[in-house]
Amino acid sequence: MPGLKRILLTIVRNFLFLLVKSKARPSDLSNLNIDPEKPVCYVLRDKSLSNFLVMDKECKNLGLPRPIDGLNVAGLIENNAALYLSEKAGWRVKTQNPEKLHLLVEQVRKLHDADVQLVPVSILWGLHPAKEDSIFKAFFSESWAVPGFIRKFFIILIQGRQTLVHFNEPLSIQNVILEDESISNERTVRKIGRILRVHFRRQKETITGPDLSHKRTIVQSLLSTQSVKAAVQDEVNEHNISIAQAELKAIKYGNEIAADYSYPVIKAFELILTRLWNKLYDGVSITNLDRLRKVANDNEIIYVPCHRSHMDYLLLSYVLHANGHVPPHIAAGVNLNMPLVGLFLRKSGAFFLRRSFRGNPLYTAVFNEYLGTMFSRGFPVEYFIEGGRSRTGRLLAPRPGMISMTIRSFLRTRKRPFVFVPVYFGYERLLEGGTYVGEMHGKKKKKESIFGLLKAFKDIKGTFGKVHVNFGEPIHLEKLLDEKAPQWRDDEYHEDSPPEWLTEAVNYTGDRIITGINNAAVVNPVSLLSLIILSTPKHAMDEKALERQLEFCLKLLREIPYSNAIEVTSMTGADIIGYCERLEVIIRQKHPFGDILLTTDEKAVLLTYFRNNNIHMFALPSLIACLLINNRRIEKTELHRVCQRIFPFISSELSIHFPLDSLPDHIDQHIELLANEGLLTIENGRIYTPDTSSAEFLGLSVLASTIKQSLERFYMTVQVIQQAGTDTLSIKGLEKRCVQLAQRVSLLHEFHTPEFSDKTVFRGFIEDMLEDKLLTIGEGGKISYDERIQSANSEAHLILNREVRQTISQITHGH
Repeated sequence: MPGLKRILLTIVRNFLFLLVKSKARPSDLSNLNIDPEKPVCYVLRDKSLSNFLVMDKECKNLGLPRPIDGLNVAGLIENNAALYLSEKAGWRVKTQNPEKLHLLVEQVRKLHDADVQLVPVSILWGLHPAKEDSIFKAFFSESWAVPGFIRKFFIILIQGRQTLVHFNEPLSIQNVILEDESISNERTVRKIGRILRVHFRRQKETITGPDLSHKRTIVQSLLSTQSVKAAVQDEVNEHNISIAQAELKAIKYGNEIAADYSYPVIKAFELILTRLWNKLYDGVSITNLDRLRKVANDNEIIYVPCHRSHMDYLLLSYVLHANGHVPPHIAAGVNLNMPLVGLFLRKSGAFFLRRSFRGNPLYTAVFNEYLGTMFSRGFPVEYFIEGGRSRTGRLLAPRPGMISMTIRSFLRTRKRPFVFVPVYFGYERLLEGGTYVGEMHGKKKKKESIFGLLKAFKDIKGTFGKVHVNFGEPIHLEKLLDEKAPQWRDDEYHEDSPPEWLTEAVNYTGDRIITGINNAAVVNPVSLLSLIILSTPKHAMDEKALERQLEFCLKLLREIPYSNAIEVTSMTGADIIGYCERLEVIIRQKHPFGDILLTTDEKAVLLTYFRNNNIHMFALPSLIACLLINNRRIEKTELHRVCQRIFPFISSELSIHFPLDSLPDHIDQHIELLANEGLLTIENGRIYTPDTSSAEFLGLSVLASTIKQSLERFYMTVQVIQQAGTDTLSIKGLEKRCVQLAQRVSLLHEFHTPEFSDKTVFRGFIEDMLEDKLLTIGEGGKISYDERIQSANSEAHLILNREVRQTISQITHGH
């Protein structure tokens, strides 16, 4: 090496080793079989001066030939004994078979007795990422990306005191040549380069895990797919631009969409979230992870959780990474692609999609191919089929877009089975709780911003209880297609002309996923107490009565489980009361006759969210109780008849799972349990309520009130339809009138909560009636109704009390 360059390197080395302390692995080099009589050339994956100097120091310490001393192979002299397989050029990383390797192969082949030992060397700056416990250090731990100058400076500054230099067994150039002497020097060089790259890749995988940071390679590859090529040509023809301009547009869309996975960021987020869960929450409760383990290895996994909070985006990745599973790529709305936040989300595995693809076939093609590429490469994916966060606590109707793209991707390739894994997130308090209430009251939804998120964290006060994550029963896509379209295996799939059954299969899949999420619900202390306390007239209850009602609900859930996947708190009724007091969900009012437990009106509005998380599990027993409370006695056959008429509408609103042909058995099971608990009696086929002054009657009344608002909304819809008559209202007009009626009834008779008049619920009722042909749309978009509407309306007296019925009737007749 020339003298001046050597002097400069000495200056840099002296400064570098003020920051760096390195160790060699293995410390005993005898097992590496390096022949001291043969020249040694060291191989580094990436060109880096700091890596070269650290390697040179450790070679000196171990008594190995120093790379700085150069290389002499039978007269072929090189200034240094190191070569690099890639080099950073601007923002790009250029993979290469170095010129020096060509020269060495040529020299060894020319001189039959010559050889060069290529010794791969890996430099690990800092601890193994999985063992790192510092958030700051985790951001600058090992990753697949080749760092630029600024990042490398910080890596040395932060991680330099824990640097490991891994020396590996040498690769003999002579041996590679002798394996097949017929191949050219060029092919030999490529073969050696391939062997070395595979070696470095495998070693890197043991340190950081598989390379998921595919943004560097995948976006460009999208341009070579048939669908994107066709969309690019259409863009050229429609907008009169060049192919290069259209391709640049496609690349721009790809960069907007694609995730850029980074293990350091994932590890840093794991450390941040571990501290967050333990500081803000009382930790994370994870249940039924074994269901995932049974399907994770042989299937393409699509995680489909409910969407409650912005915390959801990181929660599942945290749980999976902490338990040894590969974190998924997460579909996130482009509104979250904010400065800084979007960067970290993207590096945590988020890929971004626009709210609507309509009118942009090029964007649609790029996104479809990107999603298909992730599936074909076996990356797990996560998306929220509700589309957005639920503001009411009830699951939203499934959005078909992502499901359709998933099924289409499966039909195109059919390589690996696709499995949906429903995941239930249960919170005991929400960061966005106040925001949701404001939006339900009519406040305009604020655009997401970094300042809004910082303000949300700044306003956090008190404890937030536990976070619950429950994995539901996996749903196999092939089985769903067998049920809905048995001929799918024989049908050829063409992207331009999808099969007629696809839309129905997409809707069926969405419904199954939503019910799968509900089947995996977690009954936590806050949601169960909310369900009971909000079913009382003044949101207050005697302590002993509340404890009895909690114990009854727990017994109901355990003796007649809603599904095999639900998780019910192990607390007793008394434990739940104490726990909710500590979370300030309820307050205690001392009284000589016994303490009263109550919640404020302000908190009651927030508690409706948590009540709605679990209300579906109590819908059927509540409907039975409602019929009893309003009639005092009823024939068992009549109770069955009314339940079987009304329950399908309630089950649709609440995404309840069991098939209607099993409904009679479920009704009988609940009647028997209620009878065993003394909440009803049966004599000669007639069912009676207990004495109105008894504790049992109070318990039955509270149970009946659980589902009362859903029943009231249903009968409001029926009353509005019948009062308006045929060919009078449009669908939007009907929806608007129902919402206005609900708002008025809420002000007059109900505790005024905005979710009572939620237009999405009424829209769901109306859509179900259209599907069941109770409503039809005629010419001009006006609706007409079936006689079954009149029959349902005539039975309102069996379900609703007189005061509410009169109010609904008076308002609808007066307007």
